[in-house]
Amino acid sequence: MNILIDILKRLETRYKPDINNFIVLHLLTNNIVINHFEIMLGIILSQNTSDKNAIKALNNLRSALGKIEPETVLKTSMDVIANAVRVAGITNRRVKTIYELAKWFINNRDIIEKLALLDIDDARNILMQIYGVGPKTADVYLLMVLHKPSFPIDTHIRRVLTRIGLASQNESYENVRKRVMKMMNNDVDSLKKLHILLIEHGRNVCKAKKPLCSECVLKDLCRYYNLFKY
Repeated sequence: MNILIDILKRLETRYKPDINNFIVLHLLTNNIVINHFEIMLGIILSQNTSDKNAIKALNNLRSALGKIEPETVLKTSMDVIANAVRVAGITNRRVKTIYELAKWFINNRDIIEKLALLDIDDARNILMQIYGVGPKTADVYLLMVLHKPSFPIDTHIRRVLTRIGLASQNESYENVRKRVMKMMNNDVDSLKKLHILLIEHGRNVCKAKKPLCSECVLKDLCRYYNLFKY
């Protein structure tokens, strides 16, 4: 059996992720109509902080603005925006990113509407032209929102895959991403589940410090465990 498919099946039996621990799931589940600006802003807020802090920052922003739209952002002072998102950290950089994102959405409404129709690589390249949007942020949006075959690699996912032996710590983001996509046959539903469940596993069991290897449902597959035998 494909080892990643085996991993996915095992993690599905182990975890029932809480949507409030993942900002993109939180936004997609709680909004009847998808607000693409709000979702991209939320994904950006989750950079270099926890999803819980990002959700707090987004809720603060919603309270301050009334409605999270590009126009309301640009009409609001930087101090108000900064105070709202402070809980997520790196405040000054985040404020600049939020303003630049708002400008981009206003100037590119026609492109936003067409992104879902574009080839994955073309859509990805367009998203990565936005200030503050790197490969991981673009891939989260492509996979989780536009339902395109991609695979975002965060620190938890890289750590789990590296310990199992499916990636190396210094390997490029693109190499790991493409390997996972190929192993999962570019199946969007499976890639979504694997993305969320690997993060959940990294947060709860395969921790950076003091991993709980004795509780791990993947330990018989894991190179790290077999080397150190916790």
